[in-house]
Amino acid sequence: MQKLLLIALLLAALHIAAMVTFEGLTPFQGLWLTLTTMTTVGYGDYSAESVSGRISTILLVFLGGIWIAFQSAATYFEHRSERRERMREGRWRWKLTGHILLLNPPTRHAPTYLARLIREFRASRRFRPLPVQIVSSDFSDGLPDEIAEMGVVHYAGEAWEDSSLRAANATEADVIVILAADDVDPSTDGRTLDIVDRLRSLGAKGRILVECVDDANRSRFKRFGADLAVRPMRGYPEMIVRALAAPGAEAILEDMFTSRGDEVWRYDVAVFGCTWGKLASTLISANIGVPIAFRGAGESRMRINPDSATIVDADKLFVLVREGNARPDAEIAALLKPLCVSPGAQE
Repeated sequence: MQKLLLIALLLAALHIAAMVTFEGLTPFQGLWLTLTTMTTVGYGDYSAESVSGRISTILLVFLGGIWIAFQSAATYFEHRSERRERMREGRWRWKLTGHILLLNPPTRHAPTYLARLIREFRASRRFRPLPVQIVSSDFSDGLPDEIAEMGVVHYAGEAWEDSSLRAANATEADVIVILAADDVDPSTDGRTLDIVDRLRSLGAKGRILVECVDDANRSRFKRFGADLAVRPMRGYPEMIVRALAAPGAEAILEDMFTSRGDEVWRYDVAVFGCTWGKLASTLISANIGVPIAFRGAGESRMRINPDSATIVDADKLFVLVREGNARPDAEIAALLKPLCVSPGAQE
């Protein structure tokens, strides 16, 4: 563009010289005529009268101007095309602030997992408005359509490179999620720990959530600056969003996914005619556990965390019980029997 400007100035200078030489105008009059002709204003107070002057105007202003306009348009569209290509390939610095930054995507099925994770962020009222950026060298040909269509952008680099973290404006991110490249290899935690250290050294102010393969490393992650550590659960990306939206929720969910500690127990008992609130109060008071759902009698669908006034008509109860505190179905049926009201009595 600078080159075209110099050429335009040269053509204007030559035209001014031609008007002075062939038309006998002063340099200022030649400048005035050149500018009014180039800008197509054409006041008509001065014009080229001689053949030489008119030929000079045709060659220097008309044809020269058309050539410059064509070259300017071509340069502009080429710049726009190159800009789009740089964005698509992850070579563009987006300069985002208050964004969600996803680092170190898994080595297996990364596009599918990332798409599910981002959909969970988009479904959350807390995180829906935040832009999302991915840092990874795996998408040099552009993000998959299912991710790009959600407005996600990316930077082609590695999360363990300071230059990539700076390019992704990591210091201004609201949330930074560092995924485990391998969800079963404990050595992956070493790379994750390095990224956490780099982020805090650069001055990252946002919350950092890491996937921790080996539970023994959780305290180390906290010491290095991670705010939250969760187990990699590729089938449940919502775990990450829940942990960020309500810190501490991840501990509850992880506890339910393990064979140790609390567990969800199913009781095959028939309950009818009582409210969910009374049922929950009875089970909690009897130190049985906390009911979380029931299956309607003769139905296949589950009613999870219903309203307290919901009338229960169930053949399956799901209760969160402490380890070793599960009771026989008969005991639960006997406990709840006084609450049950026959359909005729309800009427």
